[in-house]
Amino acid sequence: MLDAAATTAASPRTRVPPLVPDVEDIQQGYEQLECEERTVRGTPVRLFTFPHGNRDVSRTVVCLPGLGASGRSFAPMEPLAQAWNLLLWTPPLKTPATHTPLQWNLSVLNHPEARLPERFALMGSSYGSLVSIAYALEHPQRVKALVLVSPVASVRKVRRLALTLSTLVRAPRPLAYVFAPTVARVLGGRWLPPEARAEIVREARRLSSLELMRRLRDILAADFLHRLRELRVPTLIIEGGRDLLVPPEAARDVAAHVPGARLEFLEAASHLPYMSHPEAFNARVSDFLSRHPD
Repeated sequence: MLDAAATTAASPRTRVPPLVPDVEDIQQGYEQLECEERTVRGTPVRLFTFPHGNRDVSRTVVCLPGLGASGRSFAPMEPLAQAWNLLLWTPPLKTPATHTPLQWNLSVLNHPEARLPERFALMGSSYGSLVSIAYALEHPQRVKALVLVSPVASVRKVRRLALTLSTLVRAPRPLAYVFAPTVARVLGGRWLPPEARAEIVREARRLSSLELMRRLRDILAADFLHRLRELRVPTLIIEGGRDLLVPPEAARDVAAHVPGARLEFLEAASHLPYMSHPEAFNARVSDFLSRHPD
């Protein structure tokens, strides 16, 4: 555990992130985002944006984070914000028992109270890719381009043990000091910066264990492979070559099922390439979106 006096005395620019930060202890590099809370279907939704980013509605990209993460996790995509109107969407922290989290997210995203443009590009990471695939299939007229990061389309292609381990970021605080940073490192890979690791742990601890397990059940029930051929939208798939949760062959399988999909491997990256390898990730996304602006 960090020495409290040393942590207090250290400059905010040099202090080492705590292994298990408080839920409001936003990490350096992630604190610059603006947060707007929108109420959609009676559910609070947090929407993050870059303060000086593009506001052209026709260049909107809605970004959906992974299991237990928030839209803040996309902060390393800031270089893209000058050209694109990035809306970093955070799923509601709690979903009603009448819907699965996946069903509720689809409903909330498509509701007029969400105030999203009529058409937009959609990016989803991990669990967010599952939501993105389901949304693009259900509302194809609203999606003009699709970016799937570490795509989850079928649990048959996901390593269940790693998926189960990901729930340990919500362990009781004493256990979290042991498990959460390790799991975050596994998810992000060896190149994940300490600030990114702390951000994953911090945000995941905002969720209740029940909500995290309900989202996990969504993934365990997922099987969209047989419907991916219905997608008729330009699609980019980005996969880390060292992803321990979604193996590379799973990304190849998704790409093979989506007509005309483009597959990009970041060989040194793991499950969260936009946090660990932002320069390479942003370059791929920028090139793809520039080719499909409409």
